[in-house]
Amino acid sequence: MSRSATAISPWYAVAAMTAFGAVALLVGVVFGAITYTLVGGPLSIAPDGAAGQVLTNVGTYAAVGAMGVVYLFRYDLPLSYVRYRRPDVRDLAAVVVTILVLLALAVAIPWVVDRLGLPIVEHSIAGTIEGDPSIALAFLPVSILVVGPAEEFIYRGIVQTRLRERFEAGSAVGIAAVIFASVHFLAYLDPTNVPGTVVTIAFVLLPLGAVLGAVYERTENLIVPALAHGFYNAITFGLTYAEVVGLF
Repeated sequence: MSRSATAISPWYAVAAMTAFGAVALLVGVVFGAITYTLVGGPLSIAPDGAAGQVLTNVGTYAAVGAMGVVYLFRYDLPLSYVRYRRPDVRDLAAVVVTILVLLALAVAIPWVVDRLGLPIVEHSIAGTIEGDPSIALAFLPVSILVVGPAEEFIYRGIVQTRLRERFEAGSAVGIAAVIFASVHFLAYLDPTNVPGTVVTIAFVLLPLGAVLGAVYERTENLIVPALAHGFYNAITFGLTYAEVVGLF
């Protein structure tokens, strides 16, 4: 059993949740590599092809989600701790509105950053998709069914809910968003453009996490940000595919 929420300091909670968020993603990356080695290698699946990328990512985010289950079990917390329920019409409407907000930010923020003369970078997968656009299409269901739910389970369901025990809602949302953005640093790291990586984390991922966190607090239903996150990622992959193959 963990120390009670009232027995720990707020900043201990921040440190613990930062470490948990980072370790969950690190474990996921390791298991993603193991999954490819055990399955993709024997089947001669190319690691940078669509099948190899899907295999690695499914392994990665399945392990990330599993880390959340391990955390709940370790601290004797029920699954209901992450606040979820079957979505109703209002929840589904919230999903749609959240997706539209995220897409609007995805257009507006890079435009503002460009006007400010600041550098920006893309996710490391972007270069791989340019080499094989089919990867973007393969990631559509993976985003909705695996990546979105796994990340929201960890960073909103567990991290933000834990922080909510020690902070007001707004502060918990903001801190969880910072943790969510920070742990993605390596995924966006461009060694030739480190300032662009920092700008992307601060101006793109941080607002995205804040929106998802606010929606989670508003609806008190993890399914809403999980669906919004997954469909937003899927839409961006679809748009990336269309751009790479010259549809627009």
